[in-house]
Amino acid sequence: MYRWPQVPLSSLLYLSDVEQHASLVVAQPFVCSVTESDSIIETFEMPEGYTKATAWLQIHSLLNSINHMLIFLVAVFFFILARSLEFKDTAMHMFMTGTGFHVLIAQAMMSHSKVNPLTRWLSHRNKSRFHAILQIVGGSMVLLGSLGKFSSKEVHFNTWHGRVGGAASFFCAASIVGGFVNYFQPKIALKVMPPSELRFRHNLFGLVTFTLGMGAIYLGYYSKFFTKYVDTDFIPGMMLITGIVYGLTIIAPVSSLLTKLKYRSKRKAEQAQ
Repeated sequence: MYRWPQVPLSSLLYLSDVEQHASLVVAQPFVCSVTESDSIIETFEMPEGYTKATAWLQIHSLLNSINHMLIFLVAVFFFILARSLEFKDTAMHMFMTGTGFHVLIAQAMMSHSKVNPLTRWLSHRNKSRFHAILQIVGGSMVLLGSLGKFSSKEVHFNTWHGRVGGAASFFCAASIVGGFVNYFQPKIALKVMPPSELRFRHNLFGLVTFTLGMGAIYLGYYSKFFTKYVDTDFIPGMMLITGIVYGLTIIAPVSSLLTKLKYRSKRKAEQAQ
């Protein structure tokens, strides 16, 4: 570590003395520390091994913690609202689909993240099991909540919330089936495509499903149900939270998808040669 020349503390009080030490001024930033006797100005290097990747992991860890808190608040809100309406009709639909997508499937999407406090101590295999359990429970809630709504209405797709929600339900069912295929990798599936392709498609369709589900929830805030039972001044806050949760949740899945996409492209290029 390079040490700067000692400079008497008293000399810094006079402009003329500061000018005499002008050679100490450099282009790069530095941190100064002052001891009780005079002062020593020195630079501190970044810790060895500290890189942009390390900084990003720390930022991602903070964002992940914030996301968990927001998801918890949303879960509490959905439960309190549905309970106040005795879990009847649309209240039950909101609770089942909202909890399924916004809480359980969101947690499942983050299960393989390196900074997720709930799963970072698990092995990769156990992370996959944790992911599968949350997806099955969350997906089942989404499908049951959607079927309950479809059975109680004659017109299902007269709103954008209904259209997007219907698509989300279909993709949710397909993603659960695809998840089983990706997890167990039966020989029949491996004859059609390699394991890497199964993982890539599962990752991609999972993101599409989650996007549709969160989009349906976002559009649901405009529905007659929410504007009737929820304070209109509160709804923009819920919309903001849903947008933030979506953005923070897909960080790890999108990063994983891009890695798989690079490998996929590289593999195709090698096969073409």
